Amino acid sequence: MKTKSIAKIFLFWIPIFCLGILIGCKEKEVIEPIDYSPVQLKTTSFSNLAGKTVTLKGNISRLNGMPVEDYGFIIQKIKENEKEIVVSIGSKVSVGEVTLQYQHSSNFELGDRYRYTLYVKTKNGFYRGESNIFEVDGIKIDLLQLKLVPNNDKITVTGDFQFLTENIKMYYQHQYQQEVQLPFQVSSDRKSLTFTLPKSGKFYHGNTVSIFLQIRDQSGYQTNREVASIQILGSLNPPAQTKIYLNEPIQLTGIAVNGDAIPFSAPFYILINGKKIEYRSQIYLHEIEGLKGSKFQLGYYNGKDSVVFKDSIELIKPLGSNIHFERKVIHSPSLMNINGIDLYTYIMNPDQPKYYLGKHSVPHYFNSSYETQSFTVRNIPDGVYNFSYSSPFYSVTSIEQVEVRNLKWDTPANTTRYVGEPFTITGNFIDGHGYSIIGNGIGEGAIAQNGQISFIIPGYVIGETEIQIGYGVNINYNESYYAPKKQKLYIHDFQVDNISPLKGYPGDVVTIKGKGLLYIQTTLGGAYANSIYRSTDEIRFIIPAFAPKGKSAIEMKLNGTTVKYKDLFEVL
Repeated sequence: MKTKSIAKIFLFWIPIFCLGILIGCKEKEVIEPIDYSPVQLKTTSFSNLAGKTVTLKGNISRLNGMPVEDYGFIIQKIKENEKEIVVSIGSKVSVGEVTLQYQHSSNFELGDRYRYTLYVKTKNGFYRGESNIFEVDGIKIDLLQLKLVPNNDKITVTGDFQFLTENIKMYYQHQYQQEVQLPFQVSSDRKSLTFTLPKSGKFYHGNTVSIFLQIRDQSGYQTNREVASIQILGSLNPPAQTKIYLNEPIQLTGIAVNGDAIPFSAPFYILINGKKIEYRSQIYLHEIEGLKGSKFQLGYYNGKDSVVFKDSIELIKPLGSNIHFERKVIHSPSLMNINGIDLYTYIMNPDQPKYYLGKHSVPHYFNSSYETQSFTVRNIPDGVYNFSYSSPFYSVTSIEQVEVRNLKWDTPANTTRYVGEPFTITGNFIDGHGYSIIGNGIGEGAIAQNGQISFIIPGYVIGETEIQIGYGVNINYNESYYAPKKQKLYIHDFQVDNISPLKGYPGDVVTIKGKGLLYIQTTLGGAYANSIYRSTDEIRFIIPAFAPKGKSAIEMKLNGTTVKYKDLFEVL
């Protein structure tokens, strides 16, 4: 029984424990603040007033965060005791123009006036725009709707204008909501009127321009009758410059197109070789992805017409004669410097083209300066090559050539030397180029001259050693290249053949002859002797003033080796 009770208690607490975990693990809910600010809306024009129908228009420029329950127009005949008529459009609404094709219960009568207002009802508010008025004035208008490029075009609107009087004016409204008066003419049969839409009317591609008659009655009350709704289309002029460098922009001008600050309210595209890109007042060809070639057909598409200009844009190509090698002979591997590529005029993005010596790829390394470009040369066979590069826009090949040499040298006939002696190696060395000679105990530098390099055998290397020859590549920090060939050298210690004279006064000159003497130190009777001349096979020294008088030994030392001359020297 006790076991069953424990089991019951355990089963009772399991769901409570799990619920606690779920509550604890639940992510903290982020509550977005609700926008309660007022809805912004405006009652605008009317059109197509005939019989018992009229088109009413408004505009909602801003909604808040509350759900819309209803929107539409409130209509009321301007007369005592007339009730408002609420005409609902629905609850699904978005920012922008609102249009209602209203049908009255009976025909409108001449002289009647009606007040109409756009409204929006939300869960917590009712918003209405300022009222406008339409009047049954006997004027019948066939509302004209069209798309065009404003270019001083004459536009004709048909209808019945029998009751049109001189106090009625025509206006249009540009993008800044300012009304501008527009001259117009009525036909002799009063069945049409004509006006000219100005070329520069402060409106841009995508704007919808409302053309309307403004009617003021004897009491001074004013109503607007829309006669035309024109969607403005932009157009471009052919570019003034047809030959440009890659780094130059193509400047674009036209009608109803602006700078880049204000985006168009309708799509407007520049056409380049069949590609569509969004309009901007200047374009750089190198910034357009996938563009190839050096000749381009430009045009535009304004949503209605596709226009391609007759004259193409042509890139000015680089000249191979302008490309010059900093060195006419180089090694592989090495860093090759080239002048005259003019990266910022012809290439712009140095990683885009492919660069070659002959058919061998040479990657771009870095810009040494504005004039000089550096390229990585590796694994290029011996030969004489032109430099070339190929970009999406053009290819160019240098007139000049560069010779590439992979480092090689000849085995010297005599590989035996004494310490301090020069060692000369002949090979395909580049005159004026610096080389390094390394080996066991050897680390020397040499500048090539006439296809040869020379270095002095150091005094501390005796016996057999092995050398390699290389140079600084400069592609990576401290990178050097050493040719795989290794050369054995046999180095002898110094040798003394003769010393003369064997006596003299302090200050007299004594000559030692032999081999490998360049680095030896000489003492006479323990006194250090200063040399006045030194070479590998001869040393001349002055008898020290403090050398002991009488006969004493001449000793020569190098690398811990001491040699006493066989005969004694007498200081007089």
